Amino acid sequence: MLTPMELPRCGFVHIRSGRIVETEDCPPSGLLMASMRAVGYSLSTAVADIVDNSIAAGASTVEVLFDGSADDPYVAILDDGRGMDPTDARTAMRLAGTNATEQRDAADLGRFGLGLKTASLSQCRRLTMVTKREGITTGLSWDLDLIEKTGAWTLIVHSAAELESVPYFGEFDKLPSGSLVVWTKLDRLLDDEHDKGHFLDAQMMVVRDHLSLVFHRFITSDRAARVQIGMNFRRLVGLDPFLSRSKQTQVDREEEVAVGGSRVTVQAFTLPYLNKMSKAERTIATAHGSLRDSQGFYVYRAGRLVVWGTWFRLTPKNEMGRLTRVRVDIPNSLDHLWSLDIKKSAAVPPTAVRNRLRELATKFVEPSERIHTFRGRKASDASGVVRTWSVIEDRDATRYEINRDHPSVQRLFDALPGELSGLLGDALNVIESTFPVQDLFNRMSNDTPIEQAATSPIELLMEAMIRAWELTGRSGAPAGFVDVMMQTEPFNLLVDYRGELIETLSNSTTEGNTSVE
Repeated sequence: MLTPMELPRCGFVHIRSGRIVETEDCPPSGLLMASMRAVGYSLSTAVADIVDNSIAAGASTVEVLFDGSADDPYVAILDDGRGMDPTDARTAMRLAGTNATEQRDAADLGRFGLGLKTASLSQCRRLTMVTKREGITTGLSWDLDLIEKTGAWTLIVHSAAELESVPYFGEFDKLPSGSLVVWTKLDRLLDDEHDKGHFLDAQMMVVRDHLSLVFHRFITSDRAARVQIGMNFRRLVGLDPFLSRSKQTQVDREEEVAVGGSRVTVQAFTLPYLNKMSKAERTIATAHGSLRDSQGFYVYRAGRLVVWGTWFRLTPKNEMGRLTRVRVDIPNSLDHLWSLDIKKSAAVPPTAVRNRLRELATKFVEPSERIHTFRGRKASDASGVVRTWSVIEDRDATRYEINRDHPSVQRLFDALPGELSGLLGDALNVIESTFPVQDLFNRMSNDTPIEQAATSPIELLMEAMIRAWELTGRSGAPAGFVDVMMQTEPFNLLVDYRGELIETLSNSTTEGNTSVE
């Protein structure tokens, strides 16, 4: 049978001249639990909050399980953590069962003692928790329908027989310890949906991506204990927003900020230019929004991503900084200073950290600005390469002009008679004046990869250099000619083919001399 258990009641205390003179019971309405559903959880943040509890309990494996096609659709989270004894289980099911201000283990991802209840009941009307420690299994449920019917805070205590019908209890029962949280009566999630199975599948794919990002450091054991997270027994792959394993990613040195007797660690990453990313890297980099929207600080609390894609209004988001992402690691001992909310989805840096981040923000963005300003070349452009396009900075604007001093352009002018040379100049002016700057800007803002015309295929460039060599009458040393040409765009792309080109031009010279003889 179900055994109702009333939780302790609260009340008024009347104090006069510093002494308690009267107390009066004032229990909260049973409707308070229903009212707390409006805290603002999404399905993704709600599931992540339960996974937090599993990780805090030392779980090495967490499974998120769901079935929208079942007679009573459900979402369940199963872990192999330490579990709880009956007393701890009851405390966990109480609202604010733990003190938010007391010191906690450095790996503890909880804070307010509200997450299990508020996260769960934001998505369902019935929360069931089954937990086991030292061979003792405890099953408890909150049911909003029962609470509203009785008007009392009635916690349901399940018998062993009743637990047999809880989804995935069989898998839970095989574990030496652990916890199983099950959401049923999914009114907020599935009430208006006709094809509940298909709808829940689609929603859980969003949850999958969210968990892959928020817990990516646990999944990959990046300065955090490794935790295998699965969804319907399919392992999740961590989404590293910094592409830190890419050789093209620029990694800045770590900075430390002392605050409140603890240390906050800050490290900047500059992602590769879009065209330098593989398709998989582009998918990861834009998994949770455009590059522009995803730039900024990524705040981690005890290894768990809390908030991301914001500069905290310390510097504006712009196109030049869209490749910049800054990892900020904070310990849970600073929760009170970071104004961490119940959902662990928002945080505001304390003044000491904020001031230091403001000083560093401009420096963090500089590598991204250099990549966009000096696309495909060194920031100082000290290579001496003659560029095809010249950047002309006027007082109020910037424009692009074809470099008339480029050898290829010069040769064309020299080869044409005066009238045609003038027509070529007019054509170049038209090309420059109709350069699609706005269209290019719009496409790059949407993270559309932009390639140079046919990306200057190597074969075509080599053929062009051979033709240029023939136009010179094959005079001089082939090595000298190749080296001069490689100082101009786009022939500087052939640097890895220098030996092959010199050999080809040398053979061409020999053949030319033979034919003359």
